[in-house]
Amino acid sequence: MEKRSAPFEDRKRMTYLGEALVRRLDEVQSPLVSNYDLFVHLWQLHESGDVKYLRSEHPSRDTFSRTRTLLKQEGLLRRDKDYHSLWRVTSVSDVPADDAVCIADPFCYISHLSAMQRYGLTNRRPEALFLTRPLDAVVRQKLKERREEDFGEVLHDSEVYVEKLTAVRHPEHVRGRPVSILASKFFGSWRQVRASRARIGSVGQTFLDMLEAPERCGGMRHVLEAWEEHAKTYLEEIIRQVSDAPKAIYKVRAGYILSERLGIEDQRVLEWKSFAQRGGSRLLDPDRPYLDRYSEEWMISINV
Repeated sequence: MEKRSAPFEDRKRMTYLGEALVRRLDEVQSPLVSNYDLFVHLWQLHESGDVKYLRSEHPSRDTFSRTRTLLKQEGLLRRDKDYHSLWRVTSVSDVPADDAVCIADPFCYISHLSAMQRYGLTNRRPEALFLTRPLDAVVRQKLKERREEDFGEVLHDSEVYVEKLTAVRHPEHVRGRPVSILASKFFGSWRQVRASRARIGSVGQTFLDMLEAPERCGGMRHVLEAWEEHAKTYLEEIIRQVSDAPKAIYKVRAGYILSERLGIEDQRVLEWKSFAQRGGSRLLDPDRPYLDRYSEEWMISINV
């Protein structure tokens, strides 16, 4: 009888744990989860003491694998069609590309022409979804910090299993949309989109992005059109973001556009003239060659 009861008790334990995990996923309401996410949920369920028949303080590798398999067999989890390393929680409604990329990658945000469209700074509707994320080395450090925050000293216990946490690689298309990613050393400011899982660069950051990578914003001619039409509306945000910008050239480009093209006389903008360099080869458009048309005040080639 004992040999028969052990598998029965084991199945009952897995059933209770699987049901608890499903309830947790329904509460979180995220359509995408990673193996690491699932493991963290199981860990928290073990610690809560609310699940019957658990025989250990923490989930083992086997417990994790079997619980995940149970949810797959019941049709509650399946591999995502775009992010093959992630799971689709079938009880939660799917989301559009803007939300999906930000759920899959907690460090990226919507930027450049895609952000310009959301803020009404352009009448163009980009086919691609433009994203900015930190450099890979920065992402790896952030993942390491998150794992340490989640598990602390347990990570140093060789007897306790903890699932690995790895960076997500974005596919070429997400929910039918092409994805264009810029990995930036100078990761900018962003905000959460209301009633959404998406994150977007702040409006000041979006204006700054236009100066850094105009080719991702419809080209410098289109950037100038956007600044000429909207910069006065968002002047405070622009000045604040450009003042904190990591490169002097951004201040020079912004200063030229605001003062010479738009005629804005703001002392904070005029102070950026101290970053101009005589005798250099600075360009308004970083993607086009030098032209012998020059702003003497801002010491920059107007190569547009």
